[in-house]
Amino acid sequence: MSESPRRRLSWRKKLLFALVPLVALFVAAEIFARSYRAKKGSPFSTGSYRDQRIDLIRRGYPAAHDPLLGYVPRPGFASDDNRWHAMVTIDARAIRTNGAPRPPGERFVVAAGDSFTFGDQVGDHETWPAQLEQLLQRPVLNGGVFGYSLAQTVLRAERLVESHPTERLVLSFIPDDIKRCEQSRRFTEIPWFDLVDGELALRGVPVPDSAVDNDLDRQYLRRLLGHSAALDMLFWNTVPNWWVSEQREIWVHPPGTGLTIGKKLFERLGRFCAERQLPWLVVLQGHWSADESHGAAELLAHAAACGAEVLDLQTAFLALADEDKSLWYKYFRGHMTAAGNAWVAAGIAARLR
Repeated sequence: MSESPRRRLSWRKKLLFALVPLVALFVAAEIFARSYRAKKGSPFSTGSYRDQRIDLIRRGYPAAHDPLLGYVPRPGFASDDNRWHAMVTIDARAIRTNGAPRPPGERFVVAAGDSFTFGDQVGDHETWPAQLEQLLQRPVLNGGVFGYSLAQTVLRAERLVESHPTERLVLSFIPDDIKRCEQSRRFTEIPWFDLVDGELALRGVPVPDSAVDNDLDRQYLRRLLGHSAALDMLFWNTVPNWWVSEQREIWVHPPGTGLTIGKKLFERLGRFCAERQLPWLVVLQGHWSADESHGAAELLAHAAACGAEVLDLQTAFLALADEDKSLWYKYFRGHMTAAGNAWVAAGIAARLR
């Protein structure tokens, strides 16, 4: 008895059977990618994961637009629902609070800087300005802002001193802040300085508000694909230039120009403080070796020549870490830990006393 002929599958069924395992694989990859991003501090998104890579505010930072500085901490924000999963409280003046009642005093020690001053990854009472306030028992204003260049830090320091009674300015920077002076965009539009006949010229202000006019909103295909965490990870690791680089950062100066601009910024700040008879301390933080420092030691020496007291905590840390390797993990986990911030506060307090 002959066998009956097998029925051939239609092309539609063949396509369906081929797609099922691919869809299942993609769903598994998507679940993994979203879980991985959540563990790294990236907020869950119903929007474009790509936008989180290239837009600071959409990345989950509590930020608000500022026409001079680009952005400042978002006034009135108080939550641990942020990319650090730490309690962050920002007052109505866009200043991070110190997590405890202020000591008595009518004048402030104003702290200006980047994320190391703001206190990425730690709670309000664990930042070094908060711990410095407790050590000095004098009011300390935390004017640090995540992601700032040295140019933004100097502009914000001038604003804070002009708007608050100040007894001393403490400006902290890390080596990367120097390099950031060579950019006009770093996750968002920022103010930057040009050099005209050897002098500073402020550019890019007023800084456009990305909530009103944002080029990201017109990148339709990439924004659509960016809603997938898996595709975002795939394109980020395979074709990063097409995926993000042309919007993530814009460089307006050749490498090395940041050091020259940094020196001019400290000359400017020196005149600003001298006019107000205001003592100022410049602190170098971080854990970068000399070949990664973008001239930070040279810049610190120039600040001293401009009338600042200076404190090199980077060199101090590297010396300590040579003796005790555990300090790398104790003081740094990306940014500084609460213990690392306590060490910085103690060093600054000793110099201020």
